[in-house]
Amino acid sequence: MLAAAAVLLAILAAICAPHPTREPGVATRDFEAYWSAGRTALEGGSPYARDDLWARERRVPGVDASRDELLPFVSPPVVLPLFEALAHLPYETARKLWLALLVAACALGAWASFAMAGFRRRDALIAALATLGFSPLTATLGLGQLAGLSFGVLALGVLLIGRPYGGIALACSAVQPNLAVAALGGLRRTTTAAYAIAGLSVITAAAVSFARFGGVPAYLAMVARHGSAELGDAIQFSLPALLAPFAQGATLPLRALALAFGVAVTVVVAPRLSAQASVAFACAVSPFAMPFFHHQDLIVALMPAAFALAAWQRTGAVLGALGTAFVAIDWLDLAQQPQAQPEDLLLGAAAACAIAALRPSPQAVWLILPTTVALALAPVAAAHPVPLWPFALPPHFHISAQLDAAGTWAREQEAAGLTQAQPLWMTLRALPLLGCALLAVAIARDRPRSRTLRQDRV
Repeated sequence: MLAAAAVLLAILAAICAPHPTREPGVATRDFEAYWSAGRTALEGGSPYARDDLWARERRVPGVDASRDELLPFVSPPVVLPLFEALAHLPYETARKLWLALLVAACALGAWASFAMAGFRRRDALIAALATLGFSPLTATLGLGQLAGLSFGVLALGVLLIGRPYGGIALACSAVQPNLAVAALGGLRRTTTAAYAIAGLSVITAAAVSFARFGGVPAYLAMVARHGSAELGDAIQFSLPALLAPFAQGATLPLRALALAFGVAVTVVVAPRLSAQASVAFACAVSPFAMPFFHHQDLIVALMPAAFALAAWQRTGAVLGALGTAFVAIDWLDLAQQPQAQPEDLLLGAAAACAIAALRPSPQAVWLILPTTVALALAPVAAAHPVPLWPFALPPHFHISAQLDAAGTWAREQEAAGLTQAQPLWMTLRALPLLGCALLAVAIARDRPRSRTLRQDRV
């Protein structure tokens, strides 16, 4: 009955999806930067240089070339060969091919996560229903985000973490470094071979690819500038970003403290867990440690969610199930797109029903809490809308040519109104982090069983 309710709510959400009320702009927006970076590299330019990248982005269908609306490229150079290959194709053809790759990667990541958590085949369909309402996954696909590919190969690598060739998958997940770093939580004596292969692969690829654009130090400096440009941005979900308005002038110590906190917690908790569960724990802690984390990056929470849902199914441990339901809702979208609130609320309710269907019990009533909170916040969110970039940019908006890509992006976010210290926006971004905290606590308290690796014995 609950599984049927989840399906019905998901169908209703699809029916309630709002029709575009404005010029839609670029389809699969983040792929604009990937395709343009590939085209820039093919034509001998630098995808990290503002003018080189914008010269290609302004030709992407849907971009308003009458104003500056640069979308920076910050991914490591090691992934550029993939985007160069896609850039040989027209944008729309490349976009559809990229989306097909992301769908496959996300499906692989979800399957690997639930497989390592020990789900039985007969429960796989219900578990899949829970992922349909998992907003970080749908956001990843909607934006065409590289996070989907990184998560897919990361989850596969963790599933195979006791085998040396799992190291290849772990290395490939480094295309999105802020997600891949969570894999270090699974480092054990029995996983040394996999990590040695991963490390050697990353070092070799970095030595070849980074040399094209000034080396590793230049890339790290560029990433740091972009991190600073977005620190006070409404689209940043990291703990340092949430605390930035209260720690003006101390952003670097704040980031260092957050990273140290995440590492310390993982070091203390991870040895008590299997290698796979410790990676899942690190994924749940990641938003509290990484200085750069967007909503779509929360797709890595699907791995700890799988472990938490397995514990919910086995023992009725509600804490992790509740955390999953909190992360599943697209909280910020309640204010970003008020017209989409019915869809967001229905998908959140669908996820809660699918989770409850894994273990119908009186405790399942707690799973309605996130949707109830979202329902209460919806009218307030509609009254304090979050501007949407680039639509909120002024007409014919232009920025000094003296600024680099990071400086340009910072000015764009400011001009769009995304740097306001709005308490409601901070609350909406904090709620999925609450879910991640619940997932971390649930995994730390449980000793999940794994099909492929039990207590680090292969």
